[in-house]
Amino acid sequence: MNESENASAREDAAPTHARFMVLTLLCLVAAVAYVSRNAISVPAKLIQEELDMSLTQMGWVMSAFFWSYALSQIPSGWVGHVWGTRRALTAFAVLWSIATALTGMATGFWMLIGVRLIFGISQAGIFPCCASTISKWLPKARRGFASGLLGSFMSIGSAFGAFSIGLLLQGIDLGGIQIPGLSWRTIMYLCAVPGFVWAFCFYYWFRDRPEMHRGVNSAELDIIRGGEVKVKAEDSTVQRQDEHGEPTPWGKILTSFSMWMICGQQFFRAAGTIFYMTWFPVYLQKARGITIASSGIWTSFPLMSFVVGNFLGGIAVDWVLQRTGSRRWSRQGVAIVAMLGCGFCTLLAYFVSEMNLAMTLITVSMFFAGLGGACGYTVTIDKGGQHVAPIFGMMNMAGNLGAALLPVIVGAMFQAQLYKPVLILMTGIYLGAAVCWMLLNPNGTVFEEKRSL
Repeated sequence: MNESENASAREDAAPTHARFMVLTLLCLVAAVAYVSRNAISVPAKLIQEELDMSLTQMGWVMSAFFWSYALSQIPSGWVGHVWGTRRALTAFAVLWSIATALTGMATGFWMLIGVRLIFGISQAGIFPCCASTISKWLPKARRGFASGLLGSFMSIGSAFGAFSIGLLLQGIDLGGIQIPGLSWRTIMYLCAVPGFVWAFCFYYWFRDRPEMHRGVNSAELDIIRGGEVKVKAEDSTVQRQDEHGEPTPWGKILTSFSMWMICGQQFFRAAGTIFYMTWFPVYLQKARGITIASSGIWTSFPLMSFVVGNFLGGIAVDWVLQRTGSRRWSRQGVAIVAMLGCGFCTLLAYFVSEMNLAMTLITVSMFFAGLGGACGYTVTIDKGGQHVAPIFGMMNMAGNLGAALLPVIVGAMFQAQLYKPVLILMTGIYLGAAVCWMLLNPNGTVFEEKRSL
């Protein structure tokens, strides 16, 4: 063998890196989706005034998304399983981008309600599809990192969207060059563009399984499978199953104790997190006596801490798995510590009157909350077996029902002027999540319910 042939052999032996591009595309779609989803929040008052709506009507517009989003989780997960991620996620991205553009054409209350319902339906399939893709494209030892990164990019998309839309509304001064502000309708049209661009690039490049991608060689496939038996891409039986999906055993899913615990922990965690995205500024104003402007600044600290916790949680989950080889320690153990830490810090904040110390405790509690996020995503991927998309959809539906109910409960407490006790409620919520994790068996799948290490 001559020198050029040796070089060629070494090049063939080096693993390709298509899996990193897949993770990049998933993180981008999470960020793009959250920019579009929350684009209506910053100009909400302008929209309300221009369309002559009441505050109550605007509240219904805001909430319409969450109800259709929650109720569409299982159907959209099923679509992702049957169609495959490539077709399903492309279709979802195109649909929510159309809904974003239609928001800019809205003429009244009912049209906005319809558009937000479409938003919820189309975005419900994002994370079931992403979870299914992670299970196929990334090795088990890197699923925690991928899940944490995905969660972080959701929050990054929200923050970037709010910041950039605020600038576009008020205008930008570039060293003496004044760029005038844009109308909220124009901003909606602009926010629709990234989704269309992403959908085109994703459909062109992505394949549902790494075996089907020309950019994946045998060395990378071996890394992805982690030494497991590889399936040949030319196997027509595998391709047919991948294209059409085997029937989802809903009976086993709905009667699985593990599935109920997965849904329970997500219900509690999402309910706890949504408090900081909705009522927390009001809590600071009423219970802590600070100004509206200051409450916005203070609120950013626990939210950013949540992003950091999400990212580091993914790293921690993978690190513990590599060191111990045990899902109990890496999924269940990390999650229990995170939920108990979150509840303990929140409870301490209730008894602390000094503002800086109380906010430090609350910020640390949200770091723990973010730390547990990667555990929830990773264990759902592990337990989903060949049906990750519908199972992840069911888990996410439970979480969004919790997120929809919590603001109503807190609103009733605030109506009764029970501001400070809301931290007791948050403590109970995170303790509930910890109990669900204690009862959950992270080994096997929801279809097996075996206890093994």
